[in-house]
Amino acid sequence: MKEVTNERFKVHDTIISWACMIWAVLSIALMCYFTGENQVTFSIMTCGQLFLVLGVIALARKQMTGGIFTITGLACIILPAINEWAPLFNKGYSTNYFLPICLSVGIGIVGLTLLIIPGVLEDISQRRCKKVVQAECIDLKSVELSNGTEAFAPVYQYTYNEQVYDKCTEKYRTNQVPTVGDKIEFRINEKKPEEVYMPVPKSSLMIIYIVGVSFFITGVGMLMTLLG
Repeated sequence: MKEVTNERFKVHDTIISWACMIWAVLSIALMCYFTGENQVTFSIMTCGQLFLVLGVIALARKQMTGGIFTITGLACIILPAINEWAPLFNKGYSTNYFLPICLSVGIGIVGLTLLIIPGVLEDISQRRCKKVVQAECIDLKSVELSNGTEAFAPVYQYTYNEQVYDKCTEKYRTNQVPTVGDKIEFRINEKKPEEVYMPVPKSSLMIIYIVGVSFFITGVGMLMTLLG
């Protein structure tokens, strides 16, 4: 019964993951559409709801970056709305383009950052960690997921200059978990042997680059629309 229940939870999590991915893609597509239709306000607000939801998800997972995303999302929703519709309720309020231009530039900068920073950090990490050592799995850390299943992260041990180091990958998985005694190669920093190079999965990098390109193109498109 437990296996059936766990399998149902896995299907449930998969459906939620795909739904979030589809929602994010549709949000980015909607941003591009509004930009093409010269509806910069709606484009910025669509970007805002994307940031807002991502921020709430991150906060739910107790990640501090969620606060930044949440505040940014609320700003991208509230400020353009005030700028666009305040004159309808207060005739003394005059619409200005400074705020939308700033937000458009900000969206473009976020996209450019997502395109540049991951590759730079990956390159720096590779350059610092050149020494190859043999590491052995000595233990498995476990955490209980919200669906009742357990996920495991291997703890590896390696020796450098007669000093023993332990390293947990902190990558918890429910399948393809190594067993105690398995050996792999680590690339470490010779000056700081406790520093280990952990390559970022290509799938994760691809998602970051796709989002970065979308944000950059949308930001530039909104800026060109406003200035044009």
